[in-house]
Amino acid sequence: METWGLMTNNLSIARTWTEFVAARPELKCGELFLQQFKAGEITRLCDCGCNSYEIKLPHGAATTASLIPSGEHGGCVFQLEFQTEEWGKTVSFSIFVDNNGNLSGLDVDYCGNSFPMPEKPRLSGPPFHVYGTLAREVQPSSQPDAARNAAQRC
Repeated sequence: METWGLMTNNLSIARTWTEFVAARPELKCGELFLQQFKAGEITRLCDCGCNSYEIKLPHGAATTASLIPSGEHGGCVFQLEFQTEEWGKTVSFSIFVDNNGNLSGLDVDYCGNSFPMPEKPRLSGPPFHVYGTLAREVQPSSQPDAARNAAQRC
């Protein structure tokens, strides 16, 4: 059931948010992140009101590298959080990898997943929170140039 004014999660939305995060200068390996998304198969689109998904790369997927070195555990490797134009509301993104270091999901939530994602959240300014193994420190004066050159390999 679609609720008016709320963004129903689907493959197109997953692609849109993935492309948005991949283009961010704060992410070290946006191009590889996007390659893994395109090579993978979405196994779950969350229907709780967020825009999160889980993904699995087929065995032997033709990606050139993992996002991080493989290890015993997967987990969250990148977080990015923005204020929205609506005071006190935020949109956050968290990239997850499996124990092979490959993309296993992207969490996209609104206000810490306290509310469903609105149809067109308007992000305000640069992110106020950037964290994780895949995070790149970006100087404020270099952000526009970095955004244009975000498709760099890890």
